[in-house]
Amino acid sequence: MVKIVYDNKALPGFKAAWGFSCLISHDINLLFDTGWRYSVLMHNMKKLGIDLEEIDAIFISHAHYDHAGSLKKMKFRGKIYVPPSSNLKGIKVGEEEFLPNFISTGEINGEQSLIVRDGSKLIIFTGCSHNGLKNVIRIAEKYGKIYGIIGGFHDFKEVEMLKKYPLVMPCHCTKLKKQIENFENAVECMAGKVIEI
Repeated sequence: MVKIVYDNKALPGFKAAWGFSCLISHDINLLFDTGWRYSVLMHNMKKLGIDLEEIDAIFISHAHYDHAGSLKKMKFRGKIYVPPSSNLKGIKVGEEEFLPNFISTGEINGEQSLIVRDGSKLIIFTGCSHNGLKNVIRIAEKYGKIYGIIGGFHDFKEVEMLKKYPLVMPCHCTKLKKQIENFENAVECMAGKVIEI
């Protein structure tokens, strides 16, 4: 299950703000990025029924304020996985399976993405994809068949190739978002949205 906690758009009752965060529940609860404004993160977490104590780990894609801005105020005591070149406090990971079924793509241009293995399916989570979505996909393909991609696609232009995946969810920091959202396999990204995979 994936809960979109923070995005530029929000469902009624949720707050929208520039940035991204989502909670991935797959054996453990892993928070992917933290968004920028702590008050927005906390408001949306509360509305989604997410307790900070129930989060097992945090994975930060990159150190930009809109993805890691809330991290300090969270005062999280669990494990935080960060890109090696960042000055964020946490465990620096390369391209590796750092938790069972959770794989980092390793850092490319200051940003890492996350691959989650669910049986024979892989779901990619991206922050902004400053590191190039095609690079991320190429790394993920080494681990198996890609089922879905969720997160920011930045200025990725070869959008037609995204039609081959059962699920695409373009979120914050996606230049061709409207075009991708017209695809049959696309799901609109908004804070408050919950998807079962």
